Amino acid sequence: CDLRRSWVATTIAVVLTLSLARVSFGVADGRRENAEPNLGKSPRSVFSDSMSSAYNETRSKRMVAMCGAAYCAGTLGHGVGNWDCDVCKQFPDVNASEFDDKGVLATNGKGFVAFDPHDGKYGSIVVSFSGTDPLQIQNWIDDLDYFAMTPTDYVAAGCSGCKVDRGFYYTYQAVQKHVRESVANYKKSHPKAALWITGHSLGGALAVHAAVDLRLIGNDITGVYTFGQPRVGNKAFAQWFSEGLGSSRPHYRVTHRFDPVPHLPMDNKGPIGGFFHVPTEVYYPKQHSDEGAVVCDGSGEDPSCSDSNFADILITDHLFYVGFHFAKNYIGCKLPA
Repeated sequence: CDLRRSWVATTIAVVLTLSLARVSFGVADGRRENAEPNLGKSPRSVFSDSMSSAYNETRSKRMVAMCGAAYCAGTLGHGVGNWDCDVCKQFPDVNASEFDDKGVLATNGKGFVAFDPHDGKYGSIVVSFSGTDPLQIQNWIDDLDYFAMTPTDYVAAGCSGCKVDRGFYYTYQAVQKHVRESVANYKKSHPKAALWITGHSLGGALAVHAAVDLRLIGNDITGVYTFGQPRVGNKAFAQWFSEGLGSSRPHYRVTHRFDPVPHLPMDNKGPIGGFFHVPTEVYYPKQHSDEGAVVCDGSGEDPSCSDSNFADILITDHLFYVGFHFAKNYIGCKLPA
């Protein structure tokens, strides 16, 4: 029954959290002395001054829940196909088309495109990407092999000097056809619907590529919210991304306290400009992942936000975003229906 599944999921998630918390032993406060974020500063954004205050925590919580649903795509338990996962039930009447790259050279590309009739005046189309298995996140971090490549399609579209991580790029390419076709189908049926793109962890990087790809083929992107997103490309790419998305289309890259993933790839310098974050970061500096949001500057690498931390090694912070528990959610997806 639902109650039993919820109890089992909670129990396993607590055990997981306690085991992951071992990495934080002795680093209860990894922030540099006197480097607390200035909660009273005037937030800025590359999109426009008016957009800098447009971070909407209600929208953020809706998007992070959609990220949670993406982890249920392709599962044998409660999943996206029938829209009956636990988090799915928060959004009734949603119609979803899931994707899961299962080719010969299978990647970690997984998620869904959906139409939500109750989100906004005309409803909304949501493209949501899951990240790596939350129970294997440490292995994923250890095994990452970052290699910068030149994305010829982006260069042809005007991104001079662009470099992106090849792993994230090819992972999106593996699901690109399904994403494009599903968005086109929903747009045909609901031409006035908003188009939101979201993702957690690896899924955040895929969301950035999806926003670029869908924009290049003529889609109007309402906004992009990512959570615990790693760096996707170099500074040239980050600037081109924000300019191409437009001043009225916000991208909010949400980070939580000592989450290590937003600091990968670690090198943000180097001969090609290194890896550099797209703006705009929204930083939650407290243990509780939905308290004290700081909208950071429009640089993409605001030194007073998550970059101010001396050590970002709390994997548990990667699993909690805006009040959402990704490990518990994932386990619930995997339990038999």
